[in-house]
Amino acid sequence: MASNFWVVFALVATCAIITDGVVKIIKASKSGNSKEGAQKIEELEADFESLEADLDDAKNRIEVLEKIVTEEKYNLGKKIDEL
Repeated sequence: MASNFWVVFALVATCAIITDGVVKIIKASKSGNSKEGAQKIEELEADFESLEADLDDAKNRIEVLEKIVTEEKYNLGKKIDEL
């Protein structure tokens, strides 16, 4: 019974997302100002590149932290006591 609920929930959520995308496309096509739209696209692409760089940086930091924590000589209790 609960499984059916989640399937219906997923279908409704998917429909809502698709409908939102279609509405945004229609609004963008009706705006008529292609320069403004092109500028928004450029800004979004720049934001996307910035977020990708931030994500790569975060991944690298996580890898370093995982290496530190998984070292055999790493002793969390000792480090805490030293503080």
